[in-house]
Amino acid sequence: MSTTTSNLGLVKPELADHIHQSIASLANNFQKLDDASDIYVNEIPTSGMWSKKQRVYYNDVNIGGYIGAVNIRAGQAAPKWQSIHAYNIGDKVLTTTNNGHYYECIQSGYSAPYEPIWLVAALTTTEDTRDRTTWAPSTFYELNEIIVPSVPNDRFYVCTVSGTSGESEPQWVTTDGIATSDSGVVWMTYRIVKWKESGVSANFRPFGKIE
Repeated sequence: MSTTTSNLGLVKPELADHIHQSIASLANNFQKLDDASDIYVNEIPTSGMWSKKQRVYYNDVNIGGYIGAVNIRAGQAAPKWQSIHAYNIGDKVLTTTNNGHYYECIQSGYSAPYEPIWLVAALTTTEDTRDRTTWAPSTFYELNEIIVPSVPNDRFYVCTVSGTSGESEPQWVTTDGIATSDSGVVWMTYRIVKWKESGVSANFRPFGKIE
């Protein structure tokens, strides 16, 4: 009769066990050993689902640094959100201060200059256009201010040359990275990214400081 180890719960088959059961037990053992093996990385993981207490060890360690990082919350790992960055449908991000949620891109485009105020209710949509205003005539705009046209076109526009807008709304360019001239202002075009709240995020924290 087979027995089980006390630490990893590995099955130790007996010679009298059926061969198919023994093979299945050994395959399960290999998986448990692989799951329990040390993971070496260059940086904190930015993809995949991670269990609570899973640890990674850094390939490069130095005095004053850390041996590795431990995940303190089961969930999805992803890169942190970046400003004016191209995102595609399906890309995942974490908030820069890790609010416990991760977000999946549901409309491709570019993030805005400033991090959005993330919605945390399940499956809600966050539009990545923080601090936007609607274009207005004869208005002075500073560098990096963002506007949307009076008739929405799924784009936002970043002021790259400060100045005063014209009396009439310009014909807005809709190609990413192409500018629209607006009297004394120049606007750079970006398609709006939209994010869906998609679940719990992982939260890796460093451990084992090297003195």
